[in-house]
Amino acid sequence: MQAQRTISRIAHETGVSARTIRFYEAEGALPAPARTASGYRIYGEADVRRLRLLRNARLLGLSLPDAAELVRQALASDCSAFAPELARRIAEKRAEVRRHITGLRELHEELVVLEQHVTHAECATTEGRRVSECDYCAGVTEGGD
Repeated sequence: MQAQRTISRIAHETGVSARTIRFYEAEGALPAPARTASGYRIYGEADVRRLRLLRNARLLGLSLPDAAELVRQALASDCSAFAPELARRIAEKRAEVRRHITGLRELHEELVVLEQHVTHAECATTEGRRVSECDYCAGVTEGGD
């Protein structure tokens, strides 16, 4: 006999909040679960596996409909046939993360330069001087040293 779980237990086991589980069900990303006579949702091991895969697909950055389709494909496919598709999506996500990291590093360097300017003695000590008149303000002038 398959162990039955409440929504709070499946939420704890999968790291997906009960609210999100209900949302996924309402959106059709998860099938409606069985219910007890008093109306409580009950889940089995297959639901745990489906929800974990859905959570991981969402972590890959897939939209909910795309993640749900990926889960449907995964559960209907032979593992050896599905693994390359999942590996491809993981590689895509890793490349995207690397691009974000590069962009964040560039932003960090720009912020360092801007911070140095803000503390620049010439700009900070000349009372009444406007940013538009400051030759040092890289944010306003083209070259800005």
